[in-house]
Amino acid sequence: MEPGRRVGHLRAMRRLWGHLAVLMVLTSALVVGPSGTACACSCAEPDPVKNTEWADLVFVGVVVDVDRPAFSMSSGDLMTARLTVEQVRKGSATGHVEVKTAIEGPSCGFDFVEGNRYLIYSREGQTSLCSGNELLGAAPEVELEGDVPVIALLGGGAVVLLAGLALWWVLRRRSASSAAAVADPGPATDGQGEARPDGQDSA
Repeated sequence: MEPGRRVGHLRAMRRLWGHLAVLMVLTSALVVGPSGTACACSCAEPDPVKNTEWADLVFVGVVVDVDRPAFSMSSGDLMTARLTVEQVRKGSATGHVEVKTAIEGPSCGFDFVEGNRYLIYSREGQTSLCSGNELLGAAPEVELEGDVPVIALLGGGAVVLLAGLALWWVLRRRSASSAAAVADPGPATDGQGEARPDGQDSA
């Protein structure tokens, strides 16, 4: 083969390999794209009747704690939400209930937030994003027994301070009046009880 033809052949092979590389990249992108979409959680339209039939426990509760695993291998790993039961609509529950769900949304995990009130549909202690759970809003803050509001403490302190200042002022006024009375005993009197202008007793 002549040198010129050999160089042209090599260039053609390089172009072919370049086109094949681009084609492989595009094919990989098409394959990865649909698989990523398939991993996302997809739920049917919520149906309270079907959700209630599926669940063995339906209740309204407030989340008091969410325990997520320190290490997770996949989005399907479970976390535990602890809720205070306020109302039971199906099944039996009192006090606190623990419900498990996947830690991430792609595995249809339900995102529990501490302090929020939810209507929960659970079965065998588990729930998911597709179970029909509803956020009912944030629960009102409840004062713990023995806790005293900061405003009440500040108000009580101000009253005590004002009372102390008033008592100090009254005592100071009384002390000043007593000191003035001792320093000025009044005009001298003679034996008959009459005061003399020169301040001396009569003979």
